[in-house]
Amino acid sequence: MDENLSQTPEQNTKRVYDISTLTRLLKKDFVFVIAVFLFLLMIFADISVYEAFGSVRSRKLEAQNLALLYANEIKENYDNASDHNEKTLRNILYGHFNLSGLQNRGYKFSIYKVSNYTNEATTVFGSDIKKLNKPISVRLDIPDGHYELAVAPSGHWVNIHLVIVLTTLSLLLIAAFTILTLLFLKLRQSNIRLAQLATLDQLTGLYTKQTAIFTLKKEIDYANRNGSQVAVCFIDMNNFKQINDRFGHTTGDTALSKVAKRLMESVRPEDIVARFGGDEFIIIFRGKNTGTDYTSTVERIKAVLNVPAKLSAHVLADISASVGLAVYPTNGNCVEELISYADKAMYEEKARMKKAERINARADGKLEVLRAEK
Repeated sequence: MDENLSQTPEQNTKRVYDISTLTRLLKKDFVFVIAVFLFLLMIFADISVYEAFGSVRSRKLEAQNLALLYANEIKENYDNASDHNEKTLRNILYGHFNLSGLQNRGYKFSIYKVSNYTNEATTVFGSDIKKLNKPISVRLDIPDGHYELAVAPSGHWVNIHLVIVLTTLSLLLIAAFTILTLLFLKLRQSNIRLAQLATLDQLTGLYTKQTAIFTLKKEIDYANRNGSQVAVCFIDMNNFKQINDRFGHTTGDTALSKVAKRLMESVRPEDIVARFGGDEFIIIFRGKNTGTDYTSTVERIKAVLNVPAKLSAHVLADISASVGLAVYPTNGNCVEELISYADKAMYEEKARMKKAERINARADGKLEVLRAEK
């Protein structure tokens, strides 16, 4: 409430009709949602990548252990053979050695010989070494040549299914969080809109009667603690009923908006202007020192309102108003007393104005009679 009350009336009007506070909050919330979405996307993408590469590390470690296991087994069989040459190695591999365990785990293997002169690899057993995908190689401890056992996955080192599952799960979690965030923001925006409807008059953009009363009570409490004073200016349009009856409610609404605009332009940013109801308005002058004279301020407001206003293309109307003033603590010690005093002062001024109009009308009539007699 304090934050709203500290805004200028012009800002309040913008908040309702121009780029409103609600719109600005929507933009901020949209940016917030996008930022959170990107942040979560980065987190879950990092988790997915970490898990995927973690599975790669695990598979490579498994492939290396299997290669070492089978390399040791090949060496034992080779050492137990009577002859030690390449033919013996081939006989072991083709006739006495089973590497199906690698295949069952989703691996391909290749036993190849490396030339000591050209460093070229020639496949001896298994898959073609040149067709394996980034194999893990272990040297066979055979003295009759440079042999190696290479192990590689049948497909890719990365577990594609795991990546798909993690990515799908991440997107689902992000989508769920985004939906919940949007629902929360929608609720927040609805609350803000309700607060606006309760705080601001939708026609004029001024504060409502309830807001004015609440603010006046706070200002009285503040003035009581700090030895300052608060003034209340009660304003009632003189010709609103005639404008409404003659030109219609749309023109009457325009007249109210014109009065509200002129009042907002006549006060300080820290003062509060509110529509009290119908064609009545109230101004709360805040933070004035004790002994402040409000006469010039009231006269300025009257002068501003006494200027005829163009309400439509063919309507130029008088939107003048009667003004009553009450000052705390001189004219009252609570909200009710101050408003009652200002309201009474306003009606007394309205009565004086009507009396002066009647006197002027009679004087004009007598003058016309005298002119006719001459």
